[in-house]
Amino acid sequence: MNIEFNNQDSRLGYLNDKLDDLLDGINASYGQILFDELVIRLERTISDFNEEISLLTEEVKDNSDRRAEILHTLMEGQDQSPTVAQEEIAESGGIDSEVLSEWEKRLEGLS
Repeated sequence: MNIEFNNQDSRLGYLNDKLDDLLDGINASYGQILFDELVIRLERTISDFNEEISLLTEEVKDNSDRRAEILHTLMEGQDQSPTVAQEEIAESGGIDSEVLSEWEKRLEGLS
């Protein structure tokens, strides 16, 4: 059996054939209902997975762009103010804002 996984119809046909093979032993009255429910759940799972992957890739791209911009700025020798750098770190999720505030208070207390 030759399957083209790049083609959606071919993948769906393959899954249908495999599920039909699995459902042969189930009572005829429940077979189609069970099969339809399985297909619906598989489609929902695939849709959720694709959505999560899309969000993750967007987040990774945004973080990469932000890091590239910071690196470019540093390589040009432009001096960023400490507050801008701290805001970028806090936005990227590297340091929690509460932790940052506690450290700022400790540093001010040392001065």
